[in-house]
Amino acid sequence: MNKQFWTLNKNGNEVLRNLEEEHKGFTLEKYNQGEFDGNNFIWYELFDMYSHGSNGCDYERRGCFIKEGDTVVDIGANIGVFAYRAELRGAAQVICFEPMDLTFNSLKKNIGPKTTAHKLAVGGKNEFKKFVIHTDYSHLGGGFDITKEEIRNGRDIIHEDITFSIDINSLFDGTLCDKIDFLKIDVEGGEVEILNSITDENLKSLRCLAAEFHKTNEEFNIFQSNFSNRMGTLGFTSFTLYHGVDNNTNLRTLTFWKDEQNTTN
Repeated sequence: MNKQFWTLNKNGNEVLRNLEEEHKGFTLEKYNQGEFDGNNFIWYELFDMYSHGSNGCDYERRGCFIKEGDTVVDIGANIGVFAYRAELRGAAQVICFEPMDLTFNSLKKNIGPKTTAHKLAVGGKNEFKKFVIHTDYSHLGGGFDITKEEIRNGRDIIHEDITFSIDINSLFDGTLCDKIDFLKIDVEGGEVEILNSITDENLKSLRCLAAEFHKTNEEFNIFQSNFSNRMGTLGFTSFTLYHGVDNNTNLRTLTFWKDEQNTTN
């Protein structure tokens, strides 16, 4: 692969790095000890996470995977590593959304020929929102809606952007693409708003949906159960990976997919 990525260091300066080469020494233990940063973890998460039926990517698991010719939508694209993977997997089109100014500038420099990037957030309606980064600029998971105070968890805010957020259902009106095959969502606590807003008709049009979720309150488990049941009635099979030792962990990845005989285009 040998692709270099523009990344952000702790001070918000762009640094060109070969994340694949750096990964040769990566371990979760060294990451937790601070020898590797969030950029390294993203590479691990997208190219070397082989667990519970994954093909190396946390968002591609069991029957939820990118097929050649797919249109992939990446909500919360960050610097574009998942978009890069989607192109390698044979996606015909990748459409990215990223609300943070500095992260979006790196994303634009990193995208491949089949990818388009939009400096927009995606939510339940059309409105302006304030997004913030906590701790430092290399904290790639730090860009979140300021109203999600539980994500901040007392950490210092070091950057703010006001960005327009579009209604998730507008992505299905045919303006950006004819169809969406694979929808990936990683929006630091905004997942519930998006998925509660999307219509059954638009969900049914997907083949695969993968989302990272943050359990921010006890009611989240009710949402997760209800949404999984909803997807089941729409013809999807599902799997949830809890990133921890039991089902009470706050971070989890939900994947949904249709079997070939249930897929309609």
